[in-house]
Amino acid sequence: MALVETPFVSAEEINTLCSYEKIMENQRQVFKNYFLDQAVMGPRAILSQNENAQFSYIARASTDGPTIVKFGTVVPSNAGRDIPVVQTTVSVIDATTGSVKLFLDGEAVTKWRTVCASMAAAKELSNPVKKIAVIGVGHQGAAHLLAAKHIFKPERIIGIDQDLKKSDLGIEITQDIQAAYDCDLIFICTNSQEPVINSVLNSGSTCISIGSFAPNRLEVSVSALSKADKVFGDDAKTISEQSGSVVKTLENYERSWQYAQSIGGVYAGNIKGRENKEQVIYYFSVGLGIQDAALAEFILANGKF
Repeated sequence: MALVETPFVSAEEINTLCSYEKIMENQRQVFKNYFLDQAVMGPRAILSQNENAQFSYIARASTDGPTIVKFGTVVPSNAGRDIPVVQTTVSVIDATTGSVKLFLDGEAVTKWRTVCASMAAAKELSNPVKKIAVIGVGHQGAAHLLAAKHIFKPERIIGIDQDLKKSDLGIEITQDIQAAYDCDLIFICTNSQEPVINSVLNSGSTCISIGSFAPNRLEVSVSALSKADKVFGDDAKTISEQSGSVVKTLENYERSWQYAQSIGGVYAGNIKGRENKEQVIYYFSVGLGIQDAALAEFILANGKF
């Protein structure tokens, strides 16, 4: 029998199919599904290699949907090479035959699902947004900047990065981390293992962290996070075990919040999100396989494959 080559869906094809609004809804739905036990996620495997890491995981976004297997690497030094810090490939397994139906460009999948999950959480948890800060303007940070401008249309948006040359993004760039504290909404998109937020945020602030994705990565200090009113994440159990800032703060018995909560419960209407305009709220994302599976389902449904 002749071998049939498995199609590869490029970043360009994925970008053509996706929009912020469509994928925000796609991500809201999969978090809701997971909270209601209608999505499946296997354990994530990680192998550390000095500061680098290799990982893989398996997941399904819905009861009858295809299973995906995602594998890739995290290489922080790639930031200086102008290539993605996170490099991945997603394979989509046909739910009927068990054959690999598609390979998806992993960087495009990761960008869309991460950015849109961040925007959906920010939309749900934030007060009206006038000022936005994005800390770390690498590949993901730049993508968050563009999405935040489109979704929130703020009066002011600033990027905080050591490389001032990134002003070519068409926004204000500063090295002063203190500029973030004057903003209503803060996105932290760094590769830092040390906290970049060390002080308590202003009343009413919302902070979205995507870089505290492992126990040794703390974008937010224990002293700052201890004073938050509420802490949410893509999955409460996962961030309580894997997100460094949350893991370390849970060891501090003098914190204002009791435990982390899943954003899926908010989308399902089972958990309250922001309850008043004064609350300081954090959202931590470590990235879940169900998010990739949800985007894979979207691509299958809307592409010609």
